[in-house]
Amino acid sequence: MKHEILTLFRESGLDAYADKFEPLIRPSYRIFTQKVPDEHALPSGASKIGGMPDLPAGESWPYWRSYPLSFIAQINLAELPPLADPILPKQGLLLFFYAASAMYGVKGFYDTHQTAKVLYVPDTAGIELIRTAPPEELEDCDPEAVFSPASVSFLTEWTIPPGESADIAGLGMSWSTNREDYDLYWDVFGRRFDEKFQHPDDMKNRLLGCPDAMQGDMQVHCVRLLEGADRKSEEDLLARASQWRLLFQVDSEDDKTGMMWEDVGRLYFWIEQDALARLDFSRVVCDVQGG
Repeated sequence: MKHEILTLFRESGLDAYADKFEPLIRPSYRIFTQKVPDEHALPSGASKIGGMPDLPAGESWPYWRSYPLSFIAQINLAELPPLADPILPKQGLLLFFYAASAMYGVKGFYDTHQTAKVLYVPDTAGIELIRTAPPEELEDCDPEAVFSPASVSFLTEWTIPPGESADIAGLGMSWSTNREDYDLYWDVFGRRFDEKFQHPDDMKNRLLGCPDAMQGDMQVHCVRLLEGADRKSEEDLLARASQWRLLFQVDSEDDKTGMMWEDVGRLYFWIEQDALARLDFSRVVCDVQGG
């Protein structure tokens, strides 16, 4: 499959970039949701989006400042289909949280990465998991900050970087410096790629791979948020930004989970490549893009 994607890339008039582009073709898990009327029907530790987290006994609910974080999803790694080049362990639980109740109008919200948290539980077999109700102050938020449960299923799917990304700019195909090849990449190759290799469902929940971006670059945003804007050069900035990888994205499925990210947008969790290899989720960055 990866060879077929690279062939399509070359046929789109981009052969000069093929060798450097090949590592940017990344596998992912596409996630499909099914509304769950009764969350008690879901086994403890099962993958889901929304609902209540299954926290390890003794684990406190995460907060940013005085704001309790909203539970977004949990992924049981044992439920994932195999990848040719495994990125995550075969066992464990990933739980995703975000300060949705503080998104609008809270000073400093967009100046820190601490509005998001990813909890990694390496082994669920030997510990007690407790399905934990959210703090009461989340119940009355407007817009909603407690989300309805949805069960999930997974499909392995190859992905490519969006046109406006550090990955593509690093190849020399940025919108501002090489518009001709940028247009070939996004308008010709990108369109053909979507038609041939992507599931047609409009809802794009995803674990790993490349993001389904709705606006501009997010990798550079991660660097600037954690390291500041004072970089030595544009080349240095792109090199640092290209180390950031999509960890998880969740769509606005208001009819299933009650989630609405800005104007029918998506919520994206990002992590540095080396940190992912170490399973260190302490510096995850979240970004939101609207439609």
